[in-house]
Amino acid sequence: MSTIYLNLGSNLGDRRANIERAILMLASRYPRSRIRRAPEIQSDAWGFDTVNRFINVGIAIDLPEGQQVEPLALLDQIQAIEQIIAPGETHRNSLGDYIDRSIDIDIIAIDDLVYSHPRLKIPHPHAAARTFVMRPMHFLRPGWTPESTMTAGAPRKKTTAEMHRDTIEQFHSKEKLPLIIVLDNIRSLNNIGAIFRTCDAFAVRHVCLCGITATPPSVEIHKTALGAEDSVDWSYYDNTLEAISVLHSRGYAVCCLEQVHGSVSLQDFAPTDGRGYAIVVGNEVDGVDPAVVAASDIYLEIPQFGTKHSLNVSVSAAIAMWHIAMRLTGNT
Repeated sequence: MSTIYLNLGSNLGDRRANIERAILMLASRYPRSRIRRAPEIQSDAWGFDTVNRFINVGIAIDLPEGQQVEPLALLDQIQAIEQIIAPGETHRNSLGDYIDRSIDIDIIAIDDLVYSHPRLKIPHPHAAARTFVMRPMHFLRPGWTPESTMTAGAPRKKTTAEMHRDTIEQFHSKEKLPLIIVLDNIRSLNNIGAIFRTCDAFAVRHVCLCGITATPPSVEIHKTALGAEDSVDWSYYDNTLEAISVLHSRGYAVCCLEQVHGSVSLQDFAPTDGRGYAIVVGNEVDGVDPAVVAASDIYLEIPQFGTKHSLNVSVSAAIAMWHIAMRLTGNT
């Protein structure tokens, strides 16, 4: 059940009649709802000087199960009610200062919603400073504070248990994505570790470490792999062409991630379901070796829109892995 919390105030005319009329109009707009009300409070004006004291009443509108309210639509309804009760009346003068008013309806809270818009902020930004708001709210919802709403409504980070991560043993035994990553002479151990970590994230089948590419165990690789070098299967080849030959013999389509004539934009690449793919990423300075490019089946290029002509190799690998993983798993 969703609940709207409002504060109604009046310091002009028949104050109680104005408030009662507003509550009746709200009830007519939410006919299947239950309206609870807090005891009346009389208070001095907040934010300006006047001899006219306010009467304030806090109410809670308990909506029927399953009914929700859109904050700006609620605000429009409230402002329409205010204009029916006091046509042409405003809350501020030409200088922007608060003034006396026949009816003033504030949205204090909607459940634990945290909402920000140029026209409306929830919970009400001045609620904590106004006794005539907090006392009714404590009657309607004991213990409520704006801070509790902000905390309750804010997204909470998932715990490790809530993310249901595999153990290394579970990862080794699970079905993997039909994808292999080939590292062609990667010189940075940090980049190697970062690629291992991304391979773990997308359950990549295997990593081929080629040429000068370092292999685990390595303290520097571990710094960025964070243990993924133990979960992801890998093998080492003295020469990248040797790895390509083995992959071809096993039916993999070899995709070279490089800027070459005839390349396909990564966003347009649609891998075939049931086919295995290998992505080759190259040296941080020279890119993929020309002989390896020539031996590849598909050339993929990541679209870029800035002043630089390249991305860090671990970033490029991650982008390509994400794209292919989403396509192969149907999450497009």
